[in-house]
Amino acid sequence: MKIRLIEPAPAHLHMWSYTFLPRLGLPLIGAGLKAAGHDVVIYCPQFSPIDWDDLLSADIVGISSTTSTAPAGYEIAEKVRAHGVPTIVGGSHVTFMADEALAHADYVARGEGGDALMLELIDSLQGGRPLESIAGLSFTRDGEAVHNELREPCRDLDTLPVPDLTLIAGSAEQRGVTPIMTSWGCPFACNFCSVTAMFGRKYRYRSAENIMAEIEAKQPKSIFFYDDNFAADKRRLKTLLRLMIASGHKISWSAQVRTDVVADPELLELMRDSGCDRVALGLESVSQETLDGFDKSQSVADIVAALSTLRKYGIKTHGMFVLGADSDTAETIRETARFARKHDISTLMLNILTPLPGTPLFDELDAQGRIFDRRWDLFDGQHVVFRPRKITPDRLQTEVWGAYARFYSFRQWLKYLATFRYGTMALYSWYWVFLRRRRKEAGGRAYLEMLKRLAGPATVTHARS
Repeated sequence: MKIRLIEPAPAHLHMWSYTFLPRLGLPLIGAGLKAAGHDVVIYCPQFSPIDWDDLLSADIVGISSTTSTAPAGYEIAEKVRAHGVPTIVGGSHVTFMADEALAHADYVARGEGGDALMLELIDSLQGGRPLESIAGLSFTRDGEAVHNELREPCRDLDTLPVPDLTLIAGSAEQRGVTPIMTSWGCPFACNFCSVTAMFGRKYRYRSAENIMAEIEAKQPKSIFFYDDNFAADKRRLKTLLRLMIASGHKISWSAQVRTDVVADPELLELMRDSGCDRVALGLESVSQETLDGFDKSQSVADIVAALSTLRKYGIKTHGMFVLGADSDTAETIRETARFARKHDISTLMLNILTPLPGTPLFDELDAQGRIFDRRWDLFDGQHVVFRPRKITPDRLQTEVWGAYARFYSFRQWLKYLATFRYGTMALYSWYWVFLRRRRKEAGGRAYLEMLKRLAGPATVTHARS
């Protein structure tokens, strides 16, 4: 069959727009479909425009989306379906909003296991099996939504297809960093994170040997490991890093880790020696009250110690914070920028707290009537979509912009110039472009004016204890 897969682009500029890193769900599904003999192409608009003539001649079109890209995905699905081509949408958002998605597409893939689900759906479309037998599938029968039981979680990730990035139209010319996934799940319970809801609280891993085989096959110059916590299993990670060192390949890499990585000096040495250039740290807040409210299982002292230790090993840090919790004020946001500068965080990412469907935070704020905007394209960590408790929505928005401007100052850029840190200078230049474009974006100005028309902070009497 001729199968076309699409990863819609976000409607608004965000801090990762410059990276051109594709998500791996569709390349993984595409690899399985290709191995089964199907004709597969993946379209990611940031790499290459969608070829609509090609798309509308497909036998089936699959669309993967997050909450912020769901509207774009629905629009594509409706256009394709209007031409008689079957459509299926999948991803974290539609897993929890399947009824909504069925208003726009023929089928919805919920949860994980999309590679097997797609093969079974194709078999069904060819008359080989009933739709009711496909775990994780939602569809409409006689005007009623049918939601099959979710698929069992994959217990052995080594059995999954290796994501085939060559299936993405136009990606070879633009991609400088190769994304690799080595684990699913997270045992922590941050109330704003959709990872646990989608993949569960049990970590599941690919073996070090399986990961190394992918690295050897792809021969990347630089890797970003997509794991939510790359160092969750330190023994497995040490084995992988030793294999990377023994291979003799000079590969720079980065990954997301927790602050607890610094508790193991041997691991830090292996990270440094294997080419770790930068780690992204989900620090979330400089307020212990806020960290506890997020169920982060981390202290401010942990953050300070981690930043200091990583600096000693020559590993740069990308600090990621979430702003807008019930305990946050304008001063908290300003203190975040000061903290990041004081502790020499290399680069900074400030996310506005966003209640994503499927998370405890969404259920909590929804029950309290505090979510005032359900335009999903704004659920991107850059827009305020709910009423904070101790700060007005428009003040939260402008304080985040101000904190960015204070951190990414011209004075700091000159400091990196004087110390020949050209890579960080380049990143700073991108962030300046991002901030300027974000402020000038027509939707941004209009949205800020709308926020100003709202009343003050939320007054909630049944807040989470």
